[in-house]
Amino acid sequence: MSDSPSREPAPYKPTLFDREGAAAADTVRAVAYGFMVFGIATSAWMLNGGRLSLVVLGVFVVAGGAVAGVARALSGAAGAGWQRIMASGASTPYEEQFSYQDALVMRGQVAEALASYESIIAERPGDASARLRAAALYASRAGDPRRAAALVREVQHMPGVLAKDDIAASNRLIELLAGPLGEPGRAMVELRRLMDRHPGTDVAARAKLMLAELKATIASPEPPPGEPRR
Repeated sequence: MSDSPSREPAPYKPTLFDREGAAAADTVRAVAYGFMVFGIATSAWMLNGGRLSLVVLGVFVVAGGAVAGVARALSGAAGAGWQRIMASGASTPYEEQFSYQDALVMRGQVAEALASYESIIAERPGDASARLRAAALYASRAGDPRRAAALVREVQHMPGVLAKDDIAASNRLIELLAGPLGEPGRAMVELRRLMDRHPGTDVAARAKLMLAELKATIASPEPPPGEPRR
């Protein structure tokens, strides 16, 4: 039996939710309203004895499309209003939940979840949440700490990054450097950076304690199994 050449896996195709995020739900609802108007208009016309023709169907299609467009525009206006409220501090900012990617991971489709995250990351240069979630998945399930570190560094260097995202990214990077990447010296640099960027906070206090522990570990490394500590 001749060996058949292995096929490359089909590239991941971004879905509507990958491209539009939370706004995709507005698009789906708007299209549903358009179809509903088309169905109602068609049924009412036929119940009143009207005969369907291409012209009549065309009019109903245009009516349904117009309703869908108006519904989508109103949803976008409402979303913009909420964004203004959130930017003013009057409400807690919305944070995407990435339930689609979580569902893929739960089914064991880690590669597909990461491909979805990478699609979002490529399209949204300022999205810290997608990068943090992808970094956590790369570090834990995919066994790729270097890609995880690259993603959290992108978060650190985002203009106007939120303090919570900067702290989360820094903590993840410190874990990676001190652990699987085996660069404790650079982990110490990141701890000092965390202290400098958030002085007088609990975050800085914890970073100071971790820095002292890491220094002690480097000065007195763990001996091989069976060998007494010096």
